[in-house]
Amino acid sequence: MGPRGKATKTKGERTRDAIMAAATDLFRERGFRETSLGDIGAAAGVSGPAIYRYFSSKGELLSVLIEEAAVVWRETVDDVLNEDMPPQVTLERLIDAAIVLQLRNGNLRDVFVKEYRSLDDDARRRVARIERVRMAEWVHLLCEVRPGLGEDEARAAVTMLDGMLRSITTLDRSDPELLARVMKDMVFGGLLAVGLPRSAAPVQATA
Repeated sequence: MGPRGKATKTKGERTRDAIMAAATDLFRERGFRETSLGDIGAAAGVSGPAIYRYFSSKGELLSVLIEEAAVVWRETVDDVLNEDMPPQVTLERLIDAAIVLQLRNGNLRDVFVKEYRSLDDDARRRVARIERVRMAEWVHLLCEVRPGLGEDEARAAVTMLDGMLRSITTLDRSDPELLARVMKDMVFGGLLAVGLPRSAAPVQATA
Protein backbone atom coordinates (compact mmCIF):
# COMPACT_ATOMS: atom_id res chain seq x y z
CA MET A 1 0.00 0.00 0.00
CA GLY A 2 1.43 3.38 -0.97
CA PRO A 3 1.91 6.23 1.50
CA ARG A 4 -1.12 8.33 2.25
CA GLY A 5 -1.50 11.83 3.61
CA LYS A 6 -0.25 15.18 2.43
CA ALA A 7 1.69 13.79 -0.55
CA THR A 8 -1.49 12.33 -2.05
CA LYS A 9 -3.57 15.52 -1.74
CA THR A 10 -4.62 17.44 -4.81
CA LYS A 11 -3.57 21.04 -5.34
CA GLY A 12 -7.08 22.14 -4.42
CA GLU A 13 -6.99 20.18 -1.16
CA ARG A 14 -3.62 21.67 -0.27
CA THR A 15 -4.93 25.16 -0.98
CA ARG A 16 -8.00 24.54 1.19
CA ASP A 17 -5.77 23.28 4.01
CA ALA A 18 -3.58 26.39 3.69
CA ILE A 19 -6.65 28.65 3.89
CA MET A 20 -7.91 26.85 7.00
CA ALA A 21 -4.50 26.99 8.68
CA ALA A 22 -4.16 30.72 7.94
CA ALA A 23 -7.69 31.40 9.17
CA THR A 24 -7.02 29.46 12.37
CA ASP A 25 -3.95 31.55 13.17
CA LEU A 26 -5.54 34.88 12.27
CA PHE A 27 -8.84 34.22 14.06
CA ARG A 28 -6.87 33.28 17.16
CA GLU A 29 -4.52 36.28 17.00
CA ARG A 30 -6.92 39.02 15.83
CA GLY A 31 -10.40 37.63 16.31
CA PHE A 32 -13.06 36.78 13.75
CA ARG A 33 -14.41 40.31 13.23
CA GLU A 34 -10.99 41.91 12.83
CA THR A 35 -9.86 39.43 10.17
CA SER A 36 -10.86 39.82 6.53
CA LEU A 37 -10.89 37.24 3.77
CA GLY A 38 -8.15 39.29 2.14
CA ASP A 39 -6.00 38.86 5.25
CA ILE A 40 -6.59 35.12 5.18
CA GLY A 41 -5.84 34.88 1.46
CA ALA A 42 -2.59 36.83 1.85
CA ALA A 43 -1.44 34.57 4.69
CA ALA A 44 -2.39 31.45 2.71
CA GLY A 45 -0.76 32.67 -0.50
CA VAL A 46 -4.00 32.94 -2.51
CA SER A 47 -6.12 35.89 -3.59
CA GLY A 48 -9.10 36.85 -1.44
CA PRO A 49 -11.64 36.07 -4.19
CA ALA A 50 -10.08 32.62 -4.70
CA ILE A 51 -11.23 31.67 -1.21
CA TYR A 52 -14.83 31.67 -2.52
CA ARG A 53 -14.00 28.55 -4.52
CA TYR A 54 -13.74 26.73 -1.19
CA PHE A 55 -15.93 28.67 1.27
CA SER A 56 -19.00 30.77 0.58
CA SER A 57 -18.20 33.30 3.32
CA LYS A 58 -15.94 34.06 6.26
CA GLY A 59 -18.75 32.74 8.47
CA GLU A 60 -18.77 29.38 6.72
CA LEU A 61 -14.99 29.16 7.08
CA LEU A 62 -15.30 29.78 10.82
CA SER A 63 -18.06 27.17 11.09
CA VAL A 64 -15.95 24.54 9.33
CA LEU A 65 -12.97 25.26 11.59
CA ILE A 66 -14.93 25.10 14.83
CA GLU A 67 -16.98 22.05 13.85
CA GLU A 68 -13.79 20.28 12.80
CA ALA A 69 -12.21 21.08 16.19
CA ALA A 70 -15.26 19.73 18.02
CA VAL A 71 -15.35 16.55 15.92
CA VAL A 72 -11.63 15.87 16.35
CA TRP A 73 -11.88 16.21 20.13
CA ARG A 74 -14.96 13.97 20.21
CA GLU A 75 -13.21 11.35 18.07
CA THR A 76 -10.19 11.46 20.40
CA VAL A 77 -12.46 10.56 23.32
CA ASP A 78 -14.22 7.81 21.35
CA ASP A 79 -10.97 6.22 20.17
CA VAL A 80 -9.74 5.83 23.76
CA LEU A 81 -13.07 4.67 25.18
CA ASN A 82 -13.33 1.99 22.49
CA GLU A 83 -10.16 0.32 23.81
CA ASP A 84 -12.17 -1.14 26.74
CA MET A 85 -9.65 -0.78 29.57
CA PRO A 86 -10.13 -0.34 33.35
CA PRO A 87 -11.50 3.15 34.16
CA GLN A 88 -8.32 4.58 35.68
CA VAL A 89 -6.19 3.33 32.79
CA THR A 90 -8.74 4.76 30.36
CA LEU A 91 -8.62 8.14 32.13
CA GLU A 92 -4.83 8.19 31.94
CA ARG A 93 -4.87 7.24 28.25
CA LEU A 94 -7.50 9.87 27.55
CA ILE A 95 -5.40 12.56 29.22
CA ASP A 96 -2.37 11.44 27.19
CA ALA A 97 -4.37 11.65 23.95
CA ALA A 98 -5.83 15.05 24.84
CA ILE A 99 -2.38 16.48 25.58
CA VAL A 100 -0.95 15.18 22.30
CA LEU A 101 -3.88 16.67 20.41
CA GLN A 102 -3.55 20.02 22.20
CA LEU A 103 0.17 20.21 21.42
CA ARG A 104 -0.53 19.45 17.75
CA ASN A 105 -3.79 21.34 17.28
CA GLY A 106 -4.03 23.86 20.08
CA ASN A 107 -4.60 26.95 17.95
CA LEU A 108 -7.74 25.41 16.47
CA ARG A 109 -9.12 24.68 19.93
CA ASP A 110 -8.40 28.29 20.94
CA VAL A 111 -10.48 29.50 18.00
CA PHE A 112 -13.26 27.15 19.09
CA VAL A 113 -13.36 28.72 22.55
CA LYS A 114 -12.95 32.36 21.51
CA GLU A 115 -15.24 32.45 18.50
CA TYR A 116 -17.97 29.94 19.32
CA ARG A 117 -20.53 32.75 19.75
CA SER A 118 -19.73 34.10 16.28
CA LEU A 119 -21.26 31.01 14.67
CA ASP A 120 -24.74 31.09 13.17
CA ASP A 121 -27.50 29.37 15.14
CA ASP A 122 -27.45 26.09 13.19
CA ALA A 123 -23.69 25.66 13.47
CA ARG A 124 -23.76 26.56 17.15
CA ARG A 125 -26.39 23.89 17.81
CA ARG A 126 -24.37 21.25 15.94
CA VAL A 127 -21.21 22.07 17.87
CA ALA A 128 -23.05 22.22 21.20
CA ARG A 129 -24.48 18.74 20.57
CA ILE A 130 -21.01 17.31 19.89
CA GLU A 131 -19.59 19.02 22.97
CA ARG A 132 -22.38 17.78 25.25
CA VAL A 133 -21.62 14.19 24.30
CA ARG A 134 -17.88 14.67 24.76
CA MET A 135 -18.38 16.31 28.17
CA ALA A 136 -20.81 13.56 29.27
CA GLU A 137 -18.27 10.86 28.41
CA TRP A 138 -15.47 12.58 30.35
CA VAL A 139 -17.77 13.11 33.34
CA HIS A 140 -19.00 9.49 33.28
CA LEU A 141 -15.43 8.19 33.16
CA LEU A 142 -14.28 10.42 36.02
CA CYS A 143 -17.22 9.28 38.13
CA GLU A 144 -16.27 5.65 37.39
CA VAL A 145 -12.74 6.32 38.61
CA ARG A 146 -14.02 8.24 41.65
CA PRO A 147 -17.40 6.67 42.56
CA GLY A 148 -18.06 9.10 45.40
CA LEU A 149 -17.68 12.16 43.20
CA GLY A 150 -20.82 14.13 42.38
CA GLU A 151 -21.68 14.84 38.75
CA ASP A 152 -21.50 18.61 39.27
CA GLU A 153 -18.01 18.28 40.74
CA ALA A 154 -16.91 16.05 37.87
CA ARG A 155 -18.33 18.46 35.29
CA ALA A 156 -16.53 21.41 36.90
CA ALA A 157 -13.29 19.41 36.97
CA VAL A 158 -13.53 18.52 33.26
CA THR A 159 -14.25 22.15 32.35
CA MET A 160 -11.15 23.24 34.28
CA LEU A 161 -9.20 20.47 32.59
CA ASP A 162 -10.01 22.06 29.23
CA GLY A 163 -8.62 25.36 30.50
CA MET A 164 -5.41 23.72 31.66
CA LEU A 165 -4.94 22.03 28.31
CA ARG A 166 -5.47 25.30 26.44
CA SER A 167 -2.71 26.91 28.50
CA ILE A 168 -0.20 24.86 26.49
CA THR A 169 -0.64 27.23 23.54
CA THR A 170 0.66 30.14 25.67
CA LEU A 171 3.91 28.37 26.50
CA ASP A 172 7.19 27.82 24.69
CA ARG A 173 6.66 24.51 22.91
CA SER A 174 10.31 23.89 22.04
CA ASP A 175 10.30 20.95 24.49
CA PRO A 176 6.91 19.27 23.98
CA GLU A 177 7.91 16.17 25.95
CA LEU A 178 8.53 18.28 29.07
CA LEU A 179 5.23 20.11 28.61
CA ALA A 180 3.37 16.83 28.13
CA ARG A 181 4.92 15.32 31.26
CA VAL A 182 4.19 18.33 33.47
CA MET A 183 0.66 18.73 32.10
CA LYS A 184 -0.13 15.05 32.63
CA ASP A 185 1.12 15.14 36.22
CA MET A 186 -1.01 18.21 36.95
CA VAL A 187 -4.15 17.06 35.17
CA PHE A 188 -4.13 13.41 36.27
CA GLY A 189 -3.16 14.22 39.83
CA GLY A 190 -5.66 17.07 39.98
CA LEU A 191 -8.57 15.00 38.70
CA LEU A 192 -7.86 12.22 41.16
CA ALA A 193 -7.69 14.74 44.01
CA VAL A 194 -11.09 16.36 43.34
CA GLY A 195 -13.40 15.96 46.33
CA LEU A 196 -10.86 14.28 48.62
CA PRO A 197 -11.05 15.40 52.27
CA ARG A 198 -8.13 17.47 53.45
CA SER A 199 -6.91 18.36 56.89
CA ALA A 200 -6.46 22.03 57.64
CA ALA A 201 -3.01 23.44 56.93
CA PRO A 202 -0.94 23.68 60.12
CA VAL A 203 -0.78 27.11 61.70
CA GLN A 204 2.71 28.53 61.64
CA ALA A 205 3.98 29.84 64.94
CA THR A 206 4.87 33.52 64.89
CA ALA A 207 8.02 34.87 66.43
